[in-house]
Amino acid sequence: MLEINSISAGYGNKPILRDVSLHLEAGCVLALIGPNGCGKTTFIRAVSGVLPLQSGEVRIQGHDVTRMPPQQRARMVSVVPQARSIPAAFTAEEVVAMGRTPHLNWLGKISAHDQEVIDEALEKMDLLHLRERTVNELSGGEQQRLFLARSLAQESPLLLMDEPTTHLDLQYQVNLMQRVYQLAHPLKTADSINVKPHTVVITLHDLNLISSYADLVGLMVNGRLVSLGRPAEVLQSDLLSQAYNLPLRVIHEQGLTLVAPGDLPENITG
Repeated sequence: MLEINSISAGYGNKPILRDVSLHLEAGCVLALIGPNGCGKTTFIRAVSGVLPLQSGEVRIQGHDVTRMPPQQRARMVSVVPQARSIPAAFTAEEVVAMGRTPHLNWLGKISAHDQEVIDEALEKMDLLHLRERTVNELSGGEQQRLFLARSLAQESPLLLMDEPTTHLDLQYQVNLMQRVYQLAHPLKTADSINVKPHTVVITLHDLNLISSYADLVGLMVNGRLVSLGRPAEVLQSDLLSQAYNLPLRVIHEQGLTLVAPGDLPENITG
């Protein structure tokens, strides 16, 4: 579904992303991890077509992203960026309706089908009862779900998310990650038999969320993808300690993975 072949990108003469390649199937959640400045956000911007490539290519369902007109690209890939600035006076429904922009006719009118998609996106994110609330009336967790609902309204097969759990408490982090996982792995019911799974690329700092919600993990260091595989394959003490320049312990037990500092202060027990 997503083919990334030897891409490099940066800003001006400063290279950030260096010779990154990977292929993802539909219905996969890829978590990108790595220290600050390793190139995760640059990767999101390059794959979405916002940042021009210095070399290589990105293909979504076989189509070259760099050759797509902006409207077509917006139908293929949606992005939940780190920085989200929307005037506080917009209602939740109006924000989600923005996701339909690539599909509107030249008059820019919301059709009956567009409204159905908007309602469904609100329902999936449990926001229907908040549709008339303005952005500034929503909690942090509700706003995060709102921006995810806006991306769903785009109906794009590829969803890119840049650190969506930042500033959320544990309850909202888990809630959001459960919803993201369900987008890639929709429940098989009579009503959803024709629902197509999303492919999701998400950047995260919390390594302990990954084993529960990611199918694949990519570890980035200095703009390069140094490891790619299942969570248990990539979340290894030696790999992570070297990448983060910090002694780390990794415990694998009952299908879950726990990452903790390797050297705990002497006054911490248990």
